Amino acid sequence: MSKVYYFAIFFFSLFFLNAQISIIPQPQKITEKNGFFKLTPKTKLYFSQKPEESILLLIDQFRENTGLQLDQNKKSGLNRLNFLIKPKENLALGGYKLNISPEKIEVIAQNQLGWFHALQSIRQLLPLPIEKHDNQLKSWELPAVEILDFPQYTWRGFMLDVSRTFFDTNVVKKYLDLMAIYKMNTFHWHLTDDQGWRIEIKKYPELTSPKTTVFHHTENQPSMRSGFYTQDEIKEVVKYARDRNITIVPEIDIPGHSWPVLLVYPELGVNKNTYPNHIFPFVSSWGYWGNQFTPNTLDPTKEDVYAFLKNVFTELAELFPGKYIHFGGDEVKHEFWKKEAHVAEFMKKNNLKNVHELQSYFVTRVSDIIQGLGKKPIGWNDILENDAHLPKGTAIMSWLGAKAVKEATSKGFGAVATPYSHVYLDITQADRNDGTMSDLAYRHINSIDKIYEYNPAENLNPEERKLLLGVQGNFWSALAQDIKDLNVQVLPRLIAIAELGWTSTENKNFSSFQKRLEKEKKRLDLLKFDYYEPGGYIVNHWNPEMISEEYQYLSFDVTPKVYANGTAMAGFFFTQGENYLEIDGATLLENDKIISEDLHHALADTFRGTNKVKPFYFNFDIKNYNPKATYTVQAKVRSVGGTDSFGNFTFRLNPDTPFEVTEADK
Repeated sequence: MSKVYYFAIFFFSLFFLNAQISIIPQPQKITEKNGFFKLTPKTKLYFSQKPEESILLLIDQFRENTGLQLDQNKKSGLNRLNFLIKPKENLALGGYKLNISPEKIEVIAQNQLGWFHALQSIRQLLPLPIEKHDNQLKSWELPAVEILDFPQYTWRGFMLDVSRTFFDTNVVKKYLDLMAIYKMNTFHWHLTDDQGWRIEIKKYPELTSPKTTVFHHTENQPSMRSGFYTQDEIKEVVKYARDRNITIVPEIDIPGHSWPVLLVYPELGVNKNTYPNHIFPFVSSWGYWGNQFTPNTLDPTKEDVYAFLKNVFTELAELFPGKYIHFGGDEVKHEFWKKEAHVAEFMKKNNLKNVHELQSYFVTRVSDIIQGLGKKPIGWNDILENDAHLPKGTAIMSWLGAKAVKEATSKGFGAVATPYSHVYLDITQADRNDGTMSDLAYRHINSIDKIYEYNPAENLNPEERKLLLGVQGNFWSALAQDIKDLNVQVLPRLIAIAELGWTSTENKNFSSFQKRLEKEKKRLDLLKFDYYEPGGYIVNHWNPEMISEEYQYLSFDVTPKVYANGTAMAGFFFTQGENYLEIDGATLLENDKIISEDLHHALADTFRGTNKVKPFYFNFDIKNYNPKATYTVQAKVRSVGGTDSFGNFTFRLNPDTPFEVTEADK
């Protein structure tokens, strides 16, 4: 054979080998070897100590999805998986060594957390049908490889806001499962805000009354967006997370963002304003208050407030075994404090020069309460105002830009890097006109490459670097309220954050990550997660040739985007030109028959604020999906003052049965 042939065979083999080694987060060191280990009916397991529940859950999943017994026996023979604990191994917390050869697999760690992380890597090295319960795959092979791996940061987090939109425990569990695959270990649960109180507190049952947990009937909100968690449900989720080596950090946001508390316990407010006397979605705030902020806060001068908070945090401390309790502390509107004579009198009596010192007084009191319960307080970096009396054990969640990490650590506080400038997942990710339900009030874009290249430790000196706990992605549910939108906003960007938190900076490579991510998208398909793809929800466009200054009908075929019963949303995003598009209602047709309509009036213009009164998107119901039908959106439109108008028409479906069917199934 010619040298060219051998050369081609060599590079084909190398490419094939590299294609098998695909793990996210990227391990710190990988040495590829020849051959494969094959799981067979004879494959045995050995554990040097009794495996914990988290290990058994993964092994059971492997058993169920491969159809193999994977029995345990003593450490001998070939075709086996050996899990060894070696406390003296030089491995960071959660680190592991994984050696896969054709004869056996060996996992070495200092503790079982390392075993757990190694099993997640093994899971990703197995064929993708490992995620399916009903697959027919007969061969289960893993490429031979040696891996040395450990996390860069101890805090690798994801925050889900369930106040502005409630998501039930099934959604939370689904995301805990996903976090575990990518070795994320902290779930920040934003349980309270102005839009709802979402956790049962036994001492204060009114906190979970309909007034504080159910959106007012005039808002026409789907019922699943309202609700709260019972303490039994909280305990269930806490155990579920613990079994996946995830710690939950609960957040009660105070003293601002406390509208539900003030509705049922108005005596705790700094003033008597409780209008309107119910909760409502975030986007309705401007209609009531003229902005997004409530006209009242908890009163920092009242001892009853601190007694209330101690009782609430006492129940929280009993429910959540993790180290931290988050108390918010952000976006407090101090002008309401300045207006009250009793506040001025209190400040004078306590030698507080201004409301910023009063804020510091409040934060210090709350931090002391949380520390007194044996927990560590953590708050948004707003609490660093007048930080002289803030206990050093308090941690800071740095959201006000990337520089906020430097501010916190330079003052001696532990910090979690979570800047809105890089890792807020409700912000658009590629194009402000892609039709996704992003918070377009932000002017920037958090693209996946921008997230991946972010370095939380940049410009930190060695001492400050020691105080950097880690990194976290945040999802706020103000605009993206449906599960389809939640998934599309969070994924695949959360996977980039997972690698950002685990893999050392010198081992990161975006080109490599992109290639590995393509395989992970197939995993997401099997796990029934929707995710963002280029183009977002865009299905068509309008241009000057399609419109006139007189009303006429535009029709768009949306059949490829309809795949189940659910709620659909069509959008008209003006992108350029001198003239806006006026829309006088829209209908959804199935085989030319109207099945749903939304006849509100709207203007598609350049305004992208969250407080748009008549939004340029239209909602439909699909109740009897017919896979053989043609689906069309028809809208009555005209251009305003001329026909120089261009824009995107968008469409997306939110299935009634989330995580059972996705757009990829179409």
